[in-house]
Amino acid sequence: MKYLLLSLIFTLFLNSNALAVNDPRLFPNNKFGINSLSPEAEVNGVADLVNTNGDWGWVVMVIAKNERDTARWQAVFDSLLKNHVIPVVRIATIADREGNWQRPTDGDSGDWADFLASLSWPTKNRYVQIYNEVNRKAEWGGTVDALGYTAELNRTIDALRAKSPDFFILNAPLDLAADSSDGSFDAGDFFQVMEKTQPGIFNKLDGWASHSYPNPGFSASPLKSGRTGIDGYKWELAQIDTHTTKNLPVFITETGWRNLGFGSGGLTEEHIADYYKTAFEKVWSDDRVVVVAPFVFNYPDSLFRAFSFKIGDSCSKFCLALKDYFKVKGEPERVDTGQILALEHAYEVINKSESKINLEIKNNGNYIWDTKNQVKIDVESMGIVVDKVVWNSDNVYPGQVARATIEVKTIKEGVLPFFITVLNNNEVLALKESTVLSEAYLALILNNLKSILARS
Repeated sequence: MKYLLLSLIFTLFLNSNALAVNDPRLFPNNKFGINSLSPEAEVNGVADLVNTNGDWGWVVMVIAKNERDTARWQAVFDSLLKNHVIPVVRIATIADREGNWQRPTDGDSGDWADFLASLSWPTKNRYVQIYNEVNRKAEWGGTVDALGYTAELNRTIDALRAKSPDFFILNAPLDLAADSSDGSFDAGDFFQVMEKTQPGIFNKLDGWASHSYPNPGFSASPLKSGRTGIDGYKWELAQIDTHTTKNLPVFITETGWRNLGFGSGGLTEEHIADYYKTAFEKVWSDDRVVVVAPFVFNYPDSLFRAFSFKIGDSCSKFCLALKDYFKVKGEPERVDTGQILALEHAYEVINKSESKINLEIKNNGNYIWDTKNQVKIDVESMGIVVDKVVWNSDNVYPGQVARATIEVKTIKEGVLPFFITVLNNNEVLALKESTVLSEAYLALILNNLKSILARS
């Protein structure tokens, strides 16, 4: 009866891996985030900013098509997981000679899907923003093309979903201050072209990405409401309301005030700190808002230095204000699961003598396995006992393969079925069943001798 129950558990476990994106608003969520242009060097600083007095904040990162190096970005993702930071990946092309972001090529959607699927992510949802401010010609090969962007968005969504339903797709945020001119296209008109080009395109999104900046001049009061305010996402959602049946969660993937200390216009650091406090308490407290990621964590050059949270090696006053602000202890959905790739052992063993079972298991989830303290291996059998388990690594990150040697001893003779269960914090990661023939020493010798004679 015991082994029948184990078989049932084994079958249910194999069929329980349902995949789909989840709404991050259904889980405790720390909505503090930041943009980072150098995440490899800035993960610790980013985590200190968004997680102090909370946990599991966010970072928005740009990956250009000429930077699609799986090993490089997996190392970044592993560091983000270790530091409890959720990435939003903004995909990008590369700049042309005129300084415009090139238009995507025909194969880019599939290449992005292959690359992003090759990474093991820190959370179950894999957040991807499909390009950036595409109602400005500089962001789309020097020509505004709402029809072309919509087609590319649709292709990229389909390519990502074909790889995994865990991809959480965000639109390209638009420049809400731009009008229809030679170099830009009004955001409201852009949305209408998108729907006419690909009816239902907004229903294919999982969340709404917005650049809700405090305009004009990146200096407006946080209480100034409307299209060009820090609640500009409300105006955007109203524009697409008749085109979607979804209650889309909002991702403010850029915002921020200009620092008066760099260039003309802007506000003092103290003023910006007060504005952020007001914004988070009275505007971005909106339940629809999942993350607010100001631009930018560190930008020492003149182009965007006025928006940088870090000034030299120091944290600005508004940076310190956000760091010290009370935050939620986020609990994003993660899965803890593995796959036993190999189970090797001798079929015939001598009863009451030691033998070894070698196991390979891949970490397919979003947790770091601590094999010294948290990961356990159980061998369930009426006639086998475990003496010792030796792992080849103390920590196993998502996507990595761990190897374990299990030293066992049989305590009875006969064909012995057994189940191997790998657990992390008492949660089942993987199961495997097998059998071993345990015999007395003399019987084993005689059986081997008979086999040799039969072959001669």
